[in-house]
Amino acid sequence: MTKFLFFCFDEMTYSTRLVYLIFLMVLTLLFPGSLCGQGGFVERVDQAFGSNQELVNGIQFSNQYIRSEGHPYWMDGRFRTGSVCINDQWYEPVKLRYNLYSQKLELEYFTPEGHLNQIMTVPEYITAFFLEGYAFRRVKIGEEAPAFYQVVSSGGTTCYIGWSRDLLGSKSSGTSFGPIVREYWMQQGERLICFKDQKSYVRAFPKEQKRAFKKLLKQLDFYFQSATTGEMVEMLVATIRLLEEGEEP
Repeated sequence: MTKFLFFCFDEMTYSTRLVYLIFLMVLTLLFPGSLCGQGGFVERVDQAFGSNQELVNGIQFSNQYIRSEGHPYWMDGRFRTGSVCINDQWYEPVKLRYNLYSQKLELEYFTPEGHLNQIMTVPEYITAFFLEGYAFRRVKIGEEAPAFYQVVSSGGTTCYIGWSRDLLGSKSSGTSFGPIVREYWMQQGERLICFKDQKSYVRAFPKEQKRAFKKLLKQLDFYFQSATTGEMVEMLVATIRLLEEGEEP
């Protein structure tokens, strides 16, 4: 029974673990002989859960989209090496992937017994993460709910990119993941502008600056719908520079 309880401990949420630990302490007091033969309490907890209790904290992963076409992930859906900040503490290197549909970060790790495990982390505990060299931060923008945004920053200007992906269709007709949607918020002091395509990008800037930003897109041969992440970052850095310096490209 004790082996079964400790095996399940690795897949519990944080609040459930607290109840579980109290339960084990009561068992230790009531039945000291049956538990002492299996090692000390602290050692058993460490064996069951390991040392990174802040890091390995979430819901056991289950593939809810196995019957859907495509995938909900940023990039190709593989776990990639990155780093994550949980409760102001950074952990690296770790294996991560970003679910754009659920807006959760998923973590892959080995249990102390050597088993490969995956969990869906709790967004509220995560303040930032790095993936493939790109920075993401959990922030609240305007009236929007707090969410993860990719961050591109230079000088006094910061651009936040919101990533999402919808699940289309129904159970009867079949479901599939739609294209990735990116929305942009650019903050310069108290000024906050937003855009998502060519038209809204140019429209976001004052009349006297529109010509310069049209010229920038043309010079970079940039198209929002087809741009890679690298091309997108290059465009945003150039946009920030134009905003800050006011010089045409």
